[in-house]
Parts: sequence; C-alpha cells; structure tokens
Amino acid sequence: MANIKDIAKQCGVNPATVSRALNGQKGVSENVRSNILKTARKLGYSKNPLAASLITKKSGLIGLVVPDITNPYYAQVAKGVSSILEKQGYAIFLCDSDRQPQIERHYFEMLCNYRVEGVILMSVTATEEDLEIFLRNQIKVICVDNPISKKYSSVCNDNYQGACDLIEHLVLSAKVRRLVALMGTAEANTTKQRLRGCIDTLTKLNCRESLIEVLHITPTYQGGLEAASELEKLNADSVFCINDSVALGVFSYCQQHQIKVPQQLKIAGYDDLAEASMISVPLTTVHQRKYVLGQKAASQLLSELSNPLTTPIKIELLPQLKIRKSCGEDLS
Repeated sequence: MANIKDIAKQCGVNPATVSRALNGQKGVSENVRSNILKTARKLGYSKNPLAASLITKKSGLIGLVVPDITNPYYAQVAKGVSSILEKQGYAIFLCDSDRQPQIERHYFEMLCNYRVEGVILMSVTATEEDLEIFLRNQIKVICVDNPISKKYSSVCNDNYQGACDLIEHLVLSAKVRRLVALMGTAEANTTKQRLRGCIDTLTKLNCRESLIEVLHITPTYQGGLEAASELEKLNADSVFCINDSVALGVFSYCQQHQIKVPQQLKIAGYDDLAEASMISVPLTTVHQRKYVLGQKAASQLLSELSNPLTTPIKIELLPQLKIRKSCGEDLS
C-alpha cells in the first residue's frame, strides 16, 4: 500500500507538502495539490486512521457500551446512536459487557487504548470510580438510563413516573390484589427507580399490602421464564415485570402450563418492545422512546466534543403508558 513518502517521491515534493495537500491545509498551490491528489489515487493511497490519530488527536472512534446487545431495548438505543454518529463520519466501537463488571472495566481500558474520542455508556453496574479512567484520559462520556455521576451528562427515561403510571392503572383499572414485582438486580438504578415508583404509588392509593413479594432476577426472557413458577407458589394474581423481556418469559411459562392470561395472572411489562404488541394477549407496558434516547445521547456527545468545557447536564424523557389486554382491560 502506498504511503505519503511514495507520493512525495513521485511528485518531487517533500512529505510535509503531501500531508498538507491530502488534509486540505493551506500552503500548497492548486497545481501541486491537484497533482498530489491525482498521484494518490493512481497509487491507491488510503489514509491510515490510527496513524493520523497520533497527529490530529482524533481517532474517529466512539465507544458504545451496552449490557446485553441481544435485548431489543438496547439494540434500539444503539440504532439511535448510530443514526447520528455515522452521519458525522464516526465509527462505533461496540462493547457488550454481558452485565459483568469485570468485562465492562476491561472494555473501558480497551477503549482508552484505542484512543476513542468519546463513550456512550449504558451500564447497570458501573460506579463513579470505574469511570475515572475516562477522566484521566480526557475522554467524554454520556451515561444512558443510569446517571452514574454528576461529572458526566446523562440521558434517561423517567423510570419513576413510568412505574407510577403503570401501578396506578393496575390498582384502579385492573383491580390487582396480590402483586409480585419481578425486578432486576437491587443495585441497578432502573430497579431502584421503578420499584420506588411502584411502592410510592401503592402507598398513595392505600394498598401497600397488595405487593406481596419483590423478587430480584436476571432481567432477561430466560430470567422471567424461570421465575414464573415462583408466582404460582405465591398465588399471585398479577406481576409487574422490570422489562418486557421478563414479561414475555412469564407469558411463555403461562402458555406452557395452561395458566390463563389475564384471567388467572395479569402481566405488566416495561419498555414497549415490538414483540409486546404481537403476542396472543397483547402486553400492557410502558413505552420508552428508545431510538430517540440513543439519538439524544449521540447529539449530546457531539456537542461536548465540539465544546469541551460544556457543563454536564441531565436530559430526561417522559414515558407513556400503553394499555392493552394482559391486565384484563376491556378494550371492546
């Protein structure tokens, strides 16, 4: 592959002149620039982005860290991110942490070694201390869904309000009496906010005792499928799932064991995945603007890359209750 020195030798100029011409910088006449560009095409010259980054301090890389890329929620957020960044010429370095803190920290080090310009972080486990590596390397970070530290901007959905709206619907419209909450890990911000919204709303409506159990599970389809048997043992008449993936797992268990939804078990999810409206008893859930969430995170990162002294901000999107039929709603 031809390099700058090859082009310089062919054109009879020094490598610095070739570099200025290829990068559109001043100090090169139009005739010389035209000859250099023509020669570069003829020799099949292609820029080495890693080598160029050592000079420009711009790698053209953005890190995107997600807990589980197989989860449709995170996939939609990722699509929103890429729709903005790719138009600006950035390449995305995708890292799937599998919800494992040690894997996540390994990716943090790798992203710094690859000199990414910024990181969009969707994490359920990272701490402020974990993110210090980015501060030391002067790498901008935007936190998504989990505002880990005030040192970094964040873009979130209002998990608390979404849970409040959903639980109020379950109590006033679905008439739940024995509710079980299938939540993610207790330490996760999403779990904390949605569970707080659930408990506060039940307390406000004077039916706190209707929440008979809170179970912390792996927040996946398989996690919901495996936890569903506990709902039978608890004689629950309804379940509030941390997300739609868990709710779909519970729904699958009900189908396998001839448990009628919603007559015997009412199921409520969260996130409004596409699959939620496609099952035989469409899922009542909370719609989150997943794609927009990713777009706003990417736009905020670009803004902070252009203006490094920008004060970190928190952007919060309002969710919307989606009433369907899985909680016994009569929509006829």
